[in-house]
Amino acid sequence: MITTLNPAHREAWDAGKVGEPEDLGDGLWSIPLALPSERLPGSYSYLIDSADGIHVIDPGWPSDANLTRITDVITSLGKTVGDVATIVATHHHPDHLGLADRLRAASGARLVLSQTEHRVLEIAASPDASDADTYRTVLARWDVPVERHDELIASVAEHSLIHYVAPDDEVSDGDVLTLGGRQLRVIATPGHTSGHICLADDARRMIFTGDHVLPRIHSAAGLGILEGDEPLADLLASLEKLAEFDDWHVLPGHEFRFTGLGVRLAQVAEHHLRRTRAVAALADELGDASVWEWSRHLPWSAGWERLEGFTLHSALRQTEMHRDLVRSGLAQRWLSRD
Repeated sequence: MITTLNPAHREAWDAGKVGEPEDLGDGLWSIPLALPSERLPGSYSYLIDSADGIHVIDPGWPSDANLTRITDVITSLGKTVGDVATIVATHHHPDHLGLADRLRAASGARLVLSQTEHRVLEIAASPDASDADTYRTVLARWDVPVERHDELIASVAEHSLIHYVAPDDEVSDGDVLTLGGRQLRVIATPGHTSGHICLADDARRMIFTGDHVLPRIHSAAGLGILEGDEPLADLLASLEKLAEFDDWHVLPGHEFRFTGLGVRLAQVAEHHLRRTRAVAALADELGDASVWEWSRHLPWSAGWERLEGFTLHSALRQTEMHRDLVRSGLAQRWLSRD
């Protein structure tokens, strides 16, 4: 059973708003921050107040309003932004990492990313990553009709707001971050991005999950990967890695805090495997057909004909990943359990 731990934050989310900052006790704060998105009204930054300074997990979207909101909480604790000692990002997306550069400039804090995510960020922030001509070659590979190219190129450009910022420290799976009086164990959870991490507070049975596991939303796979990675296989394996935290307090990157992680892990895996099964069932019929043709034959909640802009791009990308997962044979690890 999934239990909401802050109904007010859930209600705010459902109304397209962000809730108020929340004191979780023992120096830990949950700070909802606004996003310029109708689909995702906000994200969470988590703040740890301790004798050795302020430590921030996922500083959030780079807006003046969000910086003010974090600053207001710090001020209420009798401290200043200059007291921020550490900034940790679960992954490089701007709704998680975005404010890091401004916070660090104001405080001299050390910025921490996973070693793999630093490599992902270097690629994602490069000029080629948002180059229209580069993406046009992808659309041609997918066999997307030419008349849809401009629409898709514009939609991807709108979502490409990634800014490079060099970390001061890098961590890997199994490392332990000491933030104030908390020991946070780093758990590599690739899939959403290749270098995504979760942070487990073993002493308090709390886990910060970033975008890896959210209470209702199913985060997409492959939104920033390294060449040769299999993001869906990575995501499914990463879900299994969190089985030990079944009854822990989950602090996600969006929506609301919850318990019932074991149930949610199964739901997320099943969400992705439904499409993998659909692809596997069509393998003999479609064979080497293009990604566009494959996508036309798959079930989409909004209906294929209604997909446009970034949702169409996402559908095409997801189709390619599921098709590749089936072709590689890796899907059998999970499909054989049916």
